[in-house]
Amino acid sequence: MPIFDCHVRMEGNSLPGINQNVSQITQLLADRGIDNAIILSARAAQVDPTSGNRILKSMLEQDSGMFGCVVAQLSRVDASIQAVRELLGQKRFLSVLLTSGNPNEPVHPLLADEVLNACRRFQKPVFLQTPNAACVEAALHLAKTYNMHKFVLLGMGGHDWRTGIAAAHQSVNIFLEASGALDRAKIPAAIEVIGSHRVLFGSSMPHIDPIAALGLIKDSNILPGDFRRITHDNAYKLFNLAELE
Repeated sequence: MPIFDCHVRMEGNSLPGINQNVSQITQLLADRGIDNAIILSARAAQVDPTSGNRILKSMLEQDSGMFGCVVAQLSRVDASIQAVRELLGQKRFLSVLLTSGNPNEPVHPLLADEVLNACRRFQKPVFLQTPNAACVEAALHLAKTYNMHKFVLLGMGGHDWRTGIAAAHQSVNIFLEASGALDRAKIPAAIEVIGSHRVLFGSSMPHIDPIAALGLIKDSNILPGDFRRITHDNAYKLFNLAELE
């Protein structure tokens, strides 16, 4: 059964030479039984959205099995809007990440406004980093304010995953990406509250090995149909992968 990882980072590894390009990532994922992934640039998220996004674009052109996420760094709004306009309309880019530059800080709604308006015509999912309850609360505010967008909460709240589930329960345009805390209780809890159709598999590689992230879902004692939806079918539908085929 094919596996789709919707959250992989290029670069950002403390070990030199690891996760430095799309070819390396493709091989690492294949070794772990993962067929396709959405990759975002750590350089774009932490340093420069212009060069980081463009480097990722050039690498994706050489690998037909991987897809990209445009990074919009809200400390550099003009450069981020330019990256959105340049790349988000391309078929290989399936989503956009909004980040303050610090993954542990909530996205400020005033800074997000311009970027979200620029994203509106592309109608592609918006990723938000949610490693804690404060980030989840900010994400919920954005989801309710900009209900024309679909939002994916990367990490589903970290150790505050119950807050992430509660947010998804309050706003139907929120999807939960299952990396973050390696707690087997969170996947069955999410399915019970919102159903399996709004839960996505993501590893956040290189921060978490995809084997551990996938093992978390396998060990959660969920039904085979739920497992397939989380690891493949939901992403296939959310990111309109049928159109690419």
